[in-house]
Amino acid sequence: MPSRGVKETEKAFKRFLHPLFRLFFKKGDPSHYPVQAEKVRSILILRPDKLGDMITIIPAAHALKREFPRLRIEILASPLNKQLVDNDPVFDAVHIYRKNILDDLPLVRRLKAKRFDIVFDAICLDSVTGLLLTKLIGNASITAASRKQDLLRYYDYCEPYQRDGQEHNIDNGLLIFNLFGLSPATIDPFLPVHLPEESQAKAATFVKSIGVSGKFCVGLNISAGSPTRTLEISKYAAVLDAIARDLPTARFIIICTKEDRENGRLLLQGCEGRAFLVPEGLSLLDAAAVISHVDMFISPDTSLIHIARLMKIPVVGLYCGHMRNYHSWKPYRQQCGSVVSSHEGHLHDIEAQQVVDEFREVMADVDSKDAETSSSTL
Repeated sequence: MPSRGVKETEKAFKRFLHPLFRLFFKKGDPSHYPVQAEKVRSILILRPDKLGDMITIIPAAHALKREFPRLRIEILASPLNKQLVDNDPVFDAVHIYRKNILDDLPLVRRLKAKRFDIVFDAICLDSVTGLLLTKLIGNASITAASRKQDLLRYYDYCEPYQRDGQEHNIDNGLLIFNLFGLSPATIDPFLPVHLPEESQAKAATFVKSIGVSGKFCVGLNISAGSPTRTLEISKYAAVLDAIARDLPTARFIIICTKEDRENGRLLLQGCEGRAFLVPEGLSLLDAAAVISHVDMFISPDTSLIHIARLMKIPVVGLYCGHMRNYHSWKPYRQQCGSVVSSHEGHLHDIEAQQVVDEFREVMADVDSKDAETSSSTL
């Protein structure tokens, strides 16, 4: 990971470029929207960044294909996040942006030659990379973007970034429907990541082998890529103990990367056969397929928690105290279920009891909605 100094230098250089864009790039033309859907044959979506960022655009892409079945949807991914879309039938082609000029220049030329009707820069906030790719590939296209600030002027359609706003990044992806004259509020966003049949089969075999069918099953992810973004294992153990006292028949599935498997085994020791560790070597989509079998999911702020929400699985999410970032990534369209640290850079002050209390609140909310549903069908 680049050092803080390198990142600051990179940001300063990109800010230096902003005035130059006024010399070389023309302003967007708002008269291009709303577009007539029947005249739009193809769209390229730009999402060459992180795993979580790719997840946020998947509902919009799936909804576009559902609304306009003949629309050809292609996507520009990164080597990291392409795994989420490689086998998804919604995408007619997946292209990889590698941040390597020898690979990327030929790619840009090939994409430009396709003459997409729309190029959608789904990267929220100003991105020099996003703007350059949009202009180089889509010089003959209608250009749209999601939540820009200083660079908003260069797109035909773009909603402004709200510095103190509380928009979720999934809802920001749905803004593309404004370009077609459709309100994003009318679009069902609960369209999850496509799970390959192989991943579903692995998950089904594992779940059957541990005998949790018919039990209330809680998924717990203890991996977040950095020690600052997860809790001490003793706190997770306390959470499981408390939930087990509340729900004696509950079963737990522990999800972790290979680096955290020892911690996963430690959690199993105090659970007396109630907890099970996922098999080694699962891919992200394999893990997502396992999560599709749980009734509740607890996790730090990672891609898995957003995948779970798009499956409509209730979650308890653990977040650092950077509030702008929290509002962008909080549990999607869920009234409760957030435990937020008082520190912007880590979760270390979050206590097990806070997680348990939030779990109980989510359970109560779910039970209340189930009761409402039952009474409405009587």
